[in-house]
Amino acid sequence: MFVAVNKIAVPAERMQAMMEAFEREAPRMKHFKGYLGMELWKGEDNTVLAVSRWESKEAMEEYTNHPMFKEHHGGGSTGSGQGERSSLVSHYEAKVL
Repeated sequence: MFVAVNKIAVPAERMQAMMEAFEREAPRMKHFKGYLGMELWKGEDNTVLAVSRWESKEAMEEYTNHPMFKEHHGGGSTGSGQGERSSLVSHYEAKVL
Protein backbone atom coordinates (compact mmCIF):
# COMPACT_ATOMS: atom_id res chain seq x y z
CA MET A 1 0.00 0.00 0.00
CA PHE A 2 1.16 3.54 -0.73
CA VAL A 3 0.14 6.42 1.56
CA ALA A 4 0.26 10.15 0.91
CA VAL A 5 0.02 12.48 3.90
CA ASN A 6 -0.75 16.10 3.12
CA LYS A 7 -0.22 18.32 6.19
CA ILE A 8 -2.26 21.45 5.64
CA ALA A 9 -2.12 24.60 7.77
CA VAL A 10 -5.44 26.44 7.50
CA PRO A 11 -6.57 29.73 9.04
CA ALA A 12 -9.16 28.95 11.73
CA GLU A 13 -11.88 30.84 9.88
CA ARG A 14 -11.38 28.62 6.78
CA MET A 15 -11.17 25.27 8.60
CA GLN A 16 -14.87 24.33 8.39
CA ALA A 17 -15.08 25.23 4.70
CA MET A 18 -11.98 23.20 3.91
CA MET A 19 -13.23 20.14 5.81
CA GLU A 20 -16.58 20.38 4.00
CA ALA A 21 -14.79 20.62 0.63
CA PHE A 22 -12.89 17.40 1.36
CA GLU A 23 -16.14 15.66 2.32
CA ARG A 24 -17.89 16.94 -0.82
CA GLU A 25 -15.08 15.84 -3.15
CA ALA A 26 -14.27 12.46 -1.53
CA PRO A 27 -16.82 10.43 -3.55
CA ARG A 28 -15.15 11.54 -6.81
CA MET A 29 -11.86 9.99 -5.68
CA LYS A 30 -13.43 6.52 -5.80
CA HIS A 31 -13.30 6.70 -9.61
CA PHE A 32 -9.51 6.35 -9.57
CA LYS A 33 -8.24 2.80 -9.94
CA GLY A 34 -6.18 1.85 -6.90
CA TYR A 35 -7.71 4.45 -4.54
CA LEU A 36 -8.35 2.81 -1.18
CA GLY A 37 -9.66 5.69 0.92
CA MET A 38 -8.90 8.85 2.82
CA GLU A 39 -8.89 10.04 6.40
CA LEU A 40 -8.81 13.60 7.73
CA TRP A 41 -6.99 14.15 11.01
CA LYS A 42 -7.70 17.59 12.48
CA GLY A 43 -5.04 18.92 14.86
CA GLU A 44 -5.40 21.43 17.65
CA ASP A 45 -2.93 23.74 15.89
CA ASN A 46 -5.16 24.56 12.86
CA THR A 47 -3.64 21.79 10.79
CA VAL A 48 -5.26 18.90 8.99
CA LEU A 49 -3.54 15.72 7.88
CA ALA A 50 -5.24 14.44 4.74
CA VAL A 51 -4.14 10.79 4.61
CA SER A 52 -4.91 9.05 1.32
CA ARG A 53 -4.29 5.34 0.77
CA TRP A 54 -3.49 3.80 -2.61
CA GLU A 55 -2.71 0.32 -3.90
CA SER A 56 0.57 1.62 -5.36
CA LYS A 57 2.60 4.71 -6.08
CA GLU A 58 1.57 4.38 -9.73
CA ALA A 59 -2.11 4.47 -8.77
CA MET A 60 -1.57 7.69 -6.81
CA GLU A 61 0.39 9.18 -9.73
CA GLU A 62 -2.58 8.54 -12.03
CA TYR A 63 -4.56 10.89 -9.77
CA THR A 64 -1.74 13.47 -9.51
CA ASN A 65 -1.52 13.57 -13.32
CA HIS A 66 -5.28 14.04 -13.69
CA PRO A 67 -6.94 17.50 -14.02
CA MET A 68 -8.94 16.75 -10.84
CA PHE A 69 -5.70 16.90 -8.84
CA LYS A 70 -5.07 20.50 -9.97
CA GLU A 71 -8.69 21.33 -9.13
CA HIS A 72 -8.31 19.84 -5.64
CA HIS A 73 -5.05 21.68 -5.00
CA GLY A 74 -6.06 25.24 -5.79
CA GLY A 75 -6.34 25.24 -9.57
CA GLY A 76 -10.13 25.00 -9.73
CA SER A 77 -13.20 26.44 -8.12
CA THR A 78 -14.69 23.40 -6.38
CA GLY A 79 -11.87 21.58 -4.63
CA SER A 80 -10.46 21.60 -1.14
CA GLY A 81 -7.64 23.84 -2.35
CA GLN A 82 -9.72 26.98 -1.92
CA GLY A 83 -8.57 29.75 0.36
CA GLU A 84 -5.21 30.56 1.84
CA ARG A 85 -3.32 27.60 3.21
CA SER A 86 0.08 25.99 3.15
CA SER A 87 0.84 22.30 2.89
CA LEU A 88 3.58 19.71 3.04
CA VAL A 89 3.20 16.27 1.42
CA SER A 90 4.99 13.11 2.54
CA HIS A 91 4.78 9.63 1.01
CA TYR A 92 5.11 6.23 2.68
CA GLU A 93 5.07 2.56 1.79
CA ALA A 94 2.69 1.00 4.32
CA LYS A 95 1.55 -2.38 5.52
CA VAL A 96 -1.67 -2.92 7.44
CA LEU A 97 -1.21 -5.43 10.26
